Order: sequence, then structure tokens, then C-alpha cells
Amino acid sequence: IRGQDIMDFDWSIVQVRHDITENSNSIDLGMIVDSGKTVNMINDTKLQNDWYLKLDGKIDLVGKSQLIQSLNSDLDVTSSGSLERDQQGQNNLYNYNFWSSPVSSINSTTINHGYTVNGVMKDGTTTTPQNITWTSGYNGAPTSPITLSSYWIFKYQNLGSNYYNWQSVGQNGTLLASQGYTLKGSGSATNQNYTFIGKPNNGVISGTISANNLNLSGNPYPSALDANAFITANTSTTTGALYFWEHYSTNNTHETAQYQGGYAMRTLVGGTPPVSPPIISGVGSSSKVPNRFIPVGQGFFILGSSTGGAVNFSNNQRLFVKEDHVTSFTLFKNNNATTSESLPNNDDDAVETDTFKRVRLGFSDKNGYHRQILLGFMEDNASHAIDSGYDGELLDNQPSDMYFSKGNKGYNILGEGYFNENVYFKLGVKTHETGVVTFTNDGLENFDENQNIYIFDKYTEIYHNITNDNFSINLSQGVSKNRFALVFNAPAQHTKTNFDINKDIQIVYTSSNNTVNIKNNSAETLVENVELYNMLGQAITNWNVINDNQQNIQLLVKNISSGTYVVKVKTNKGFTSRKIIF
Repeated sequence: IRGQDIMDFDWSIVQVRHDITENSNSIDLGMIVDSGKTVNMINDTKLQNDWYLKLDGKIDLVGKSQLIQSLNSDLDVTSSGSLERDQQGQNNLYNYNFWSSPVSSINSTTINHGYTVNGVMKDGTTTTPQNITWTSGYNGAPTSPITLSSYWIFKYQNLGSNYYNWQSVGQNGTLLASQGYTLKGSGSATNQNYTFIGKPNNGVISGTISANNLNLSGNPYPSALDANAFITANTSTTTGALYFWEHYSTNNTHETAQYQGGYAMRTLVGGTPPVSPPIISGVGSSSKVPNRFIPVGQGFFILGSSTGGAVNFSNNQRLFVKEDHVTSFTLFKNNNATTSESLPNNDDDAVETDTFKRVRLGFSDKNGYHRQILLGFMEDNASHAIDSGYDGELLDNQPSDMYFSKGNKGYNILGEGYFNENVYFKLGVKTHETGVVTFTNDGLENFDENQNIYIFDKYTEIYHNITNDNFSINLSQGVSKNRFALVFNAPAQHTKTNFDINKDIQIVYTSSNNTVNIKNNSAETLVENVELYNMLGQAITNWNVINDNQQNIQLLVKNISSGTYVVKVKTNKGFTSRKIIF
């Protein structure tokens, strides 16, 4: 049977006896690819097999094309052929990619048996993939074929979260299916194209993770991996959070302490952009956020739960979703060079989008470090308790940071039940040194357009509306777990109004006479009360000034230690405050 004539029927059993080039999605019940014959999938298309695949020839997945083997599809273990799939990595000599192979080495006896980097990863710059030239030195080179450094190939398998637990693999070290590895670029002028060649991985792929340990894992299939399905299947043995490394394009060093990069994070609530771990410089930034579908070849970290156990990948976690789809992401990849033609049906598989409400809250310190945390209202799927797969625990320990404070732990991502505008979400804030920090609204999803969000400052009792404006405050060095909260509803009399503090209410301390001087320049505003707080939020003293001269309120301060304090001014239009130094 000529496969190209019948591959449009999803009940077909196809024996490929001639080379086939297919430019639209194809679904079959069974496929036998004879030795020496090739199925070329072009135009970024899907080849789906639902029951039985015997691969003695070759399947060439050109561009963003993918092989989907559905839940009941078996790859005959005696298959002796191969699959080819391209993927792009960074060109930067100094930058890691976290990889995971979609294929194992070629044999005729087993599947999912693992690989070596040298055995399955080729230079895909030319039409015919070439063996990579390896060097033991630190730097690769854009030669033909490319030269890469084997020094930077590491794995991280079922160990505690210490940097020294990285294990050298080299180009010939054995890796199992679903195990990830690191590799740096060649220094080429553009992103480097690689070709994976080997026996496609398929079906259930299992590994083990111990309690609280880390694994560098990855997508083991020649198709997209549904992160939601993978997380859901492993919520009892992992924390349900995935961590993706990105080296920023501005990185120009092999020195760990000077690295520019960070870890992005994803749970069932959503993803947050990369943040640098404390062992590296913290310089540079990225706005890339890991979405639901993990591309072919992408590696990522998982963290064992308090019990650990088996971690399972399976075919029901696979879907045909191309890397340029809105639900996919490309942490270290550009789109493939292949251009999609206007030909029949290369559509992605249907993906249902949700309407859950989400808040992205940002925090920046005086040096420009930025953390984004995510709160999602997941309705029946999550609760106010800790929910595995939804709540993403703070993994790193930054000098300056912000996180959701819940119990005695911090969380980058928090999953809640139904939206309630009266619930407060406590924030932990840490500052490495005294200076101005800023809270920002980094994005609202699926909320009513009139919904406001506020940062509540417990010390001043002021609600700062950050829906459209940032809130900046000068904080002393240290940690505050109870001062700030994210809220959605604020009493009008406690909301910070649009005072121009240098125009309407001026607050000045004069050391010559130990006096706080307040000048009210607004005829429509009445200053009623003034309170003084230390930086621990403790009230020092207060004054009733409703009958004072509003244009020149003078308050004598007695018996007070040198230091920084907050003057809180209550008016008939709301509150305002200012930090002063005695």
C-alpha cells in the first residue's frame, strides 16, 4: 500500500515501502516503515499513531513537526530504525542549555533504554547531520562540524540542593530516558541547530526521586509534553513545581559567581519568569515565562515531596503543540528556520483555555533586582491550605526578595479557591540593604476591568492602590513577614489619596529644635491627627492637631533615640506618611 494515498484515514494501517513526504497532519492506527525508507513530515505537521508502530526505516520530523504516540500506541521493541528531530540551542559560548533527548540509542531489542550525548545529538547545521567535534577545553568553536566543550556536560540526579552535587557526564556518559543534561554553545553567529537521531522514546518512562531531593529531568518524547498532565500525575511524589534554567543573552563568563541567568517556575496555577539564584551575580533579566506545553528537548528540575517515590512520564501527557503556539514556550530556543506553507491542516491539537483569575505581583529592590510572584484563584481545584501541584515553594534564598508568606514557609506561586475580595494575602519582604523598594502590578488576568489591587502597610494602616501606579517605600535592611499584604478591597478612609506630598502636605524635621513641621497647603484638606512610628511598626507618640494652625503645625519631639521613623498624617481626605531621620 502506498502510504501517502491512505495516511489521511485515522483507521488505516500503513506499510511504507517508498519514501513519503507528508505536508499535512496524519493519523494512523498502525504503521510499518520498511528498512531504508523514510517518512518526511514537513510543514510543521503531526504524525500520530494510535496502536502499533514498527520503525525499521526513518521518520524525519522537519521543523516543528512531531510524532505523537497516543496512550495505546506501542513501538515494537525490535524496531531497528531511527527518528530525526531538530531543535535549537543558544549560540553563546558561556551559556548553558538544559537538554533532554527525545530518543534513545538505536538498537533492535529495547525502548527507552537511554543514550549518550555523543550518540544521539548531532550538528544540524547542514542537510546531513554531522558528528559533533568535542574538546575538553572550556570553549567550543563555530567550526564545521561545530566544536563543543564536553567539560560542561553535567547531570543532577536525586540529590540534595547543593551546588557541588552536579555530576560530570561528558559526551560518552550514560543518561537514561527523561534524564536531563547541561551543555554550552559553540559561539556561532546565530542560535545553533542540533539534530537528535535515535530510537524514539514511547510509553511509560519511570524514575525515582527521594524525599526533598532534586532531579534534572526533561521532556523525553519527540512531541510536546503537557506540564499540567505531568504535574497532576506526580503530585504525591514531587512538590508539583517545575524549574527551568535560562542563561541570559548578556552572559559573557564561565565564572559561576558572575553568571547572568535564573530559574523560571511553573505549577498548575501558571508560570513566573526567571530569577537569579544567590550564588550568581543577579545581573541581567528576562521576561520569558514557562507556559503549559514543554518543547521537544527541554530539560527542567523537579523537587521531591516529603516522601518522594516514582516519577512517571506517559503518552497521555503528550500533545501536538508547536513551539510558537500561545500555550507553549521557548526558554532557550528560537522558532525553527522552516517556514510553514499555506497547505492543508497542520493545526495544533485543540487546547482548552481556562478563565481563572490570576495576579502577577512584582517587587524591585534599589539595585534593580526584580521578583514576580503569582496568585491564582483556581476555584474547585485548590484551597486556602497547601495544595500539591498548585503552591510553588520558594526554592532559592535571595538577599532581597518578596514571597507569599504562608505558615512558616514562603511561596513564589500560590493557588487559592474562589476569589474573595476581602481575603488578605500576607507578603514576606526581605531587603539586603537599606533603600527604596517598589511594589508593582505585573498583570491581572480574567478580572473585571474595574478591579483594583492594593498593598496594605500594616505599620501605617495605609492601602496603596497599585492597579495603575507603583508603590515605593524606603525600607531598612532586614526581613518583614507581617508588615505587607496583597488585598483587593480597601476602606476608603484608609486609602492613600493622590496627595502630592511636596505640594499639599509637607513634612520636615528640624534637628535644631527637635520639631516635626507640617505645612498644609490645601485649603480643602484638614490635618486631624499625627502619629510617629519606629521601623518595627511600634507607635511612639501621637498628636491631635485638628485645632492647630494648619499652615504651620509644629510638633515637639522629646526623649527619642536617633534613627529612622515614619510620620503618619491623618486628614479628612485620607492618610499620607513620610519617613524621616532623627
